[in-house]
Amino acid sequence: MLAALVIPAILGFLIVSILLRDESTSGLSERLCMAYPLGMGLLTVQMFLLALMRVSLTLLNVAIPIIIEIAGLYLWTVKKRVALIKRPSFGLFKEIFGTEGHWLKKISLIALTALVIIKIGSIFVETYLRPIFAWDSFANWSAGAKAFYYSHSLLLDTSPEDFFGKGLLNRNANYPPHNPLMQVWMSLWIGHFDEVFVKFWSPLYLLAMSVYLYVVMARETSRLIALSMLVLFLSSPLLSIHSIEVYSDVPLSVYILFSLIMFLLAMRGGYEYWTLMGLFSAEALFTKDEAPFFVLPLLLAAAIFFWQNRGQGTVLQRSAVPLLASLLLAVPWYVFKFSHHLGFGADYVTVNFTFRPEMAWKVISLLASFRDFNVFFLFIPILTVLAGRPTREFILLATPVLCYAMFFILVYTLTEFFSGSLMFNTAIFRNVLTYYPSICLLTAVLIKTIMLRWDVPSASLK
Repeated sequence: MLAALVIPAILGFLIVSILLRDESTSGLSERLCMAYPLGMGLLTVQMFLLALMRVSLTLLNVAIPIIIEIAGLYLWTVKKRVALIKRPSFGLFKEIFGTEGHWLKKISLIALTALVIIKIGSIFVETYLRPIFAWDSFANWSAGAKAFYYSHSLLLDTSPEDFFGKGLLNRNANYPPHNPLMQVWMSLWIGHFDEVFVKFWSPLYLLAMSVYLYVVMARETSRLIALSMLVLFLSSPLLSIHSIEVYSDVPLSVYILFSLIMFLLAMRGGYEYWTLMGLFSAEALFTKDEAPFFVLPLLLAAAIFFWQNRGQGTVLQRSAVPLLASLLLAVPWYVFKFSHHLGFGADYVTVNFTFRPEMAWKVISLLASFRDFNVFFLFIPILTVLAGRPTREFILLATPVLCYAMFFILVYTLTEFFSGSLMFNTAIFRNVLTYYPSICLLTAVLIKTIMLRWDVPSASLK
């Protein structure tokens, strides 16, 4: 299991190091956080391509290409003298154990750090203590993974009713295969389909997201504010449940958040981040059917940014081209999806249009109820008012998140199935979970705007 977790992280770390070789602001912790989700996404896409070519999904057939790629990338870094180990930042530990700073602040930082460690540690422990226990998790994601593992294929040469695992329980064959293929990858290294160890990628996604979210929020505001926000963020019960299961909502939330962070850094002049933005967006598209409704508005916001900076001659060449080229990673899945008429959404979904505006108010009421997502959805409107006129950067950053959130509200307002036949509360909270981390990021950006406009001395906070 350790090899199954480390190998994609090494692959992702080498790619991040190469792409950011001329970038000096990102530290080791940030690159490590990006490494695992990036590497795992690239790995599952390759497994999907191998299966399309009818290559048997055995450990040797899957692992050897990855190991060759890792060796090739490492040799390239040696030849080009790419620094793999950046000087790690120990800012938080220096602030806690250093000689400067008020003792009350140090105690607060220690207490908040302890809460974060205990929370994430408890999720790893609970993942180890529980097998796959949620019916939806097993039926939609693990049943297919188990069949793929034992057949060493994606069941592409079977009868139509079993094609791509369609006949297994209520598995939806139109769902992207990133999640099942991660379970297949874990099983190949374990030697059998273990319903405990096969899901250990889930808490790693949470760990990578939490650390990176903290680093970005600390850079925007202060370490104390960032840790406080992270404690609130991790206290979501639904986030904890999904982090010990094999749902796809946590991986999708990571790819959405990381795409948004890459967009933020790219807008601030980091041309190296456009490629990573494209890669994380493509991996989101390979994770869940809902992803296009975030990625398309994100590309629209990027297009607006390019238009606003059209006077700079190198913008399109250094930004748009790498971004669009990276998105090609998701093309094989959509070619396969549409060529086999798999469609979008679950097979049992019926689209009968209606108009129930009261459902929009019900969604807002649920988000303001402090259930699962704390106070962040109340912070946003209050902080927006306090921040005054929004900056151009914030508008572009918030556009894909707001469009994505509005998409779900429209779905529940305009369709009879989603507003009547489905478990409404459960579906709403699961949808919101996928952009919940991005809401935290937007909150930190708003706090930074308020600090700058109110002339709060950042040195006293940091």
